[in-house]
Amino acid sequence: MVPTSTAIVAEKPSVARDIARVVGATKQGDGFLHGNNHVVTWAIGHLVSLAQPHEMRPEWKSWRRDLLPMLPQEWPLVVYDRTKPQFETVKRILSSDKIGRVICATDAGREGELIFRYIYEASACTKPVDRLWISSLTPDAIRNGLANIKPASTYDGLADAARGRSRADWLVGMNLSRAYSIAFNDKLSVGRVQTPTLAMLVERELEIRAFVPEDYFEAIATFSPNKGKSKYKGTWFRKEKSDTRLNADGLEANEIVGRAKSGNASIESLQAENQRMLPPFLYDLTELQRHANRLFSFSAQKTLDLAQALYEKHKLISYPRTDSRHLSADVAQTLPKIVDTIRNDYKGLIAPGTGQTPLNKRYVDDTKVSDHHAILPTTVHKDRSHLNPDEARIYDLICRRLLMAWHPEYITAVTTVITKIENPGITDRYHSTGTVVVQQGWKVLDIVVEKKSKSKKDDDEAGSAAETLPDILVQGQEQEVLDAKAVRKKTRPPKRFTEGTLLTAMETAGKTLDEKELSDAMKENGLGTPATRAATIEVLMEREYAERQGKALAATDKGIHLIEVVHPEVKSPIMTGQWEAKLQRIHKGGEQLSPFMEGIEKYVTDVVGKVLSGPRPSYKPGASFSSRATLTSPDPQYLPPPHA
Repeated sequence: MVPTSTAIVAEKPSVARDIARVVGATKQGDGFLHGNNHVVTWAIGHLVSLAQPHEMRPEWKSWRRDLLPMLPQEWPLVVYDRTKPQFETVKRILSSDKIGRVICATDAGREGELIFRYIYEASACTKPVDRLWISSLTPDAIRNGLANIKPASTYDGLADAARGRSRADWLVGMNLSRAYSIAFNDKLSVGRVQTPTLAMLVERELEIRAFVPEDYFEAIATFSPNKGKSKYKGTWFRKEKSDTRLNADGLEANEIVGRAKSGNASIESLQAENQRMLPPFLYDLTELQRHANRLFSFSAQKTLDLAQALYEKHKLISYPRTDSRHLSADVAQTLPKIVDTIRNDYKGLIAPGTGQTPLNKRYVDDTKVSDHHAILPTTVHKDRSHLNPDEARIYDLICRRLLMAWHPEYITAVTTVITKIENPGITDRYHSTGTVVVQQGWKVLDIVVEKKSKSKKDDDEAGSAAETLPDILVQGQEQEVLDAKAVRKKTRPPKRFTEGTLLTAMETAGKTLDEKELSDAMKENGLGTPATRAATIEVLMEREYAERQGKALAATDKGIHLIEVVHPEVKSPIMTGQWEAKLQRIHKGGEQLSPFMEGIEKYVTDVVGKVLSGPRPSYKPGASFSSRATLTSPDPQYLPPPHA
């Protein structure tokens, strides 16, 4: 029999149905759709998985120190009972004499590639495979993807990176969890990405617990140029504008207040400058998760789930699991249609030329688009009443972010005023800042979180904060001191991570960056990927190593204990981030999988040896924690060589 049909394997039934409609496979089968010489079937997530230790070697079922480390020579795959019926359906289709060609249509990313490759290998299929690579599920996108299909071998680098990530997680998780559990006689979970992420939460938690607040005073004066008709506040400073603290005994503060009430006040200097803020880049998944967390307190996982529904179910956005905030030149050509689809929902907020004027290289740059471009709305028009309220919020953010790209800058005029109060032999200086919006620009589309109203006490203490200054102030102008007071304050501990700030820390492997827009180089060294970071945070919650406290995330005593006992290289965000960069280079064909796996095996072997034979910190499950677990540097031997 000459094979005449093509099998298409999607990741989920809903995606399979979308593809089936395009190729004309309209007849329903048990676990597949068929027709027009196509059979479209699907996985349900992972139909096939790496074998557990005892499934590789029966003796590995026992948690014994003499059996560690476990270093498989082969990586067998298994199919579990819950997924076996659908796997057998897919295998039967791939093995059919009628099928001459296979198309991989799982999600276009590392995890989707792994899902298909495992199914293909476990089915012992040898038929030629092509790869469908699309960034949205609209009929046009599917048709275009099928018209530009590529051999699956084009994505072998991605498949190797996916295998490397999966096997590295197995080696680290299985071996180190067992080693530490045996050494400390307690069930401990250690992971390649999970543990360094927890270490960042723990370090912050210990800083907060060790923090001792200190009392201090600030001197705040209220000035007026016109007998109280208009007024502004200023904060006394010593030499630098940030040096405002006065001793907790209040003596110096009271002296300064006394001088303020008796001296002659005038404006010593007045400086005004415009500050310009360009429209933000488009969303990648991590930025979308950060923004939704800040605006709506959504967890990273919730935002991912909502975005996935907008992509798969509603077809309203492009592929969300992207790490790019740019567009390719080809995709930029589709923007006029996209803008036409969404513009009616934003009447009065659209800048001239939106959708028609080509975007510049800030947004369109082929060199900054790898697997997928930034998240965009699609050309599908759907009444938003069909969306649930949270889906509508995420869709609205994505539409607004695109439309911002054509708007001018947001410009504010920032005025800095130094008011001096002169007494015989001494001059005190007070700092005030006022901000006025000169041009709203792209901010007309920004969603602003309403802040809680300030109390009178907060208002009294806001001397150096930005406010609206009287517009009649000029240098040399005399001022009346309406009031002066010493305000008691306390130093504040470091802030706990929110999911938004933790995502940033994961993206930059724990490095603090001054720039708001993260560099591509740092993103390549991050912990995990945009697609996996939300799941990592959820694992920490499920295993009770961390907990949510309102919007904040806090390490628990259980999590702190774990970080106290693990070795520096196990909890190092920098080292784990550099391994992630190595996986990226494997994906791009710059490195091979074998050296990466050899490095992971050496790492696991050495750490297991340290855990089971070397001196160990004391560890008592459930005990209160008082010592400090710091993120010390890992042994350099575990770090991959710098990329040439």
